[in-house]
Amino acid sequence: MWKKSFIFILTAGLLIGCSGEEAKEASTREEDSSVREQQTSAVSFRNVDMEVIDGIVILQGEAMATDTNVYYRLDHGGEPLNKEAKLSLKENASRWKAFTLEVALPKQTLTAEEPPVLALYGKTDKDEPINTNYFPVDVENK
Repeated sequence: MWKKSFIFILTAGLLIGCSGEEAKEASTREEDSSVREQQTSAVSFRNVDMEVIDGIVILQGEAMATDTNVYYRLDHGGEPLNKEAKLSLKENASRWKAFTLEVALPKQTLTAEEPPVLALYGKTDKDEPINTNYFPVDVENK
């Protein structure tokens, strides 16, 4: 009698343990899928040089965007100073592309204690910013 009880308990434990594995695997597959979706869009920058001439920020460099466009905005004190704008790249391939960006600084940022910040980024399919790069604008050494 005890052998039947032991076999029954062992079988029940095995079935319960296996059912949890399937749920874990399904959850892991969903997480992997969402991570892959997020990783398909990317933007990178290199060889970036910035100068300020007569209140105009000139940013030059190279960008590589994969499955996204490149956007920028000027912030000061955590508040946007301009609307988000799309950076025009010369080619539409996943290669390094040269860019030049010119943004006029509002007069209040030239004398403010905190410097303005130029943010460049890409976007996901859900219109969320990704790979944001922040470039503080040195207005003191213009």
